[in-house]
Amino acid sequence: MIHGYPPQQTVPPPVVAHGAWAACAAQRSPFWRLVAVEARKLVGTRSDKLVLAFSPIFLVGLMVLFTLPQTNLASAGKQIGPLLIVVQLGLLLVFATVIKLVAGEWQYKSVQPTLLVQPSRMRYFLAQGTVLAGVWLVCTLFTFILFPILIKIAADGNNHNYLLGMRPGWVLGVTMLATALVLLTALIVSLLVPNTGGALTVFFIVVPMLAVARLSLPEVFGLIYPLEPAWHLAGLGAGLPQTISSAVLWLGLLALSLFRLQRRDAG
Repeated sequence: MIHGYPPQQTVPPPVVAHGAWAACAAQRSPFWRLVAVEARKLVGTRSDKLVLAFSPIFLVGLMVLFTLPQTNLASAGKQIGPLLIVVQLGLLLVFATVIKLVAGEWQYKSVQPTLLVQPSRMRYFLAQGTVLAGVWLVCTLFTFILFPILIKIAADGNNHNYLLGMRPGWVLGVTMLATALVLLTALIVSLLVPNTGGALTVFFIVVPMLAVARLSLPEVFGLIYPLEPAWHLAGLGAGLPQTISSAVLWLGLLALSLFRLQRRDAG
């Protein structure tokens, strides 16, 4: 007791329920919630929404351009050939949004909040991969439904038999593989070049140039052309060595991109 003052009482500090808070903080976010967050990022800005809304129009326009003017559709290979070009060029806008999603997060460090809430980079990648799988499925079905209709119109106009209707499973397989390979290329580029402008430059310039080079010298450039397995499945490939070389190369690049993802500085 201090002279002249009443006795002082010591008030104990409030008890904070650290256990409950720590338990909540330690829980991992459900995987479906991570997928929902990545899906919202895909359409996170007005420009993303406009690009995705315009993508079907662009794809249909490319399909019309590469199907209806065809005059030599006497074989199944001639009829499915334009599909491989349409998949690579017609889906550029969709894959540009994918590149912006993956590469832009590292460029602008917007990946930090995601990794703070959920530190596992593989779960983060799997969540993005699930969203991209949904994009792949939508693009595949849209192309598979519309392309045969247009190529049938072109074949009828040239008095050729429509041959793709006899092998719908084959057409679907080529469509699925070609779309997956283009999407995989966009993903690899965006992971290896974590800069939106740089990744878009590589994807929009280098990859189409590689496609043109492959048409000129398939035996040489087929070795590194990312869509070579799809061309092989369509019966238009340069050969089995080119198909194997392309698959090994791009799977190796995917492994390298995942390795770099695990060690990339997010700060």
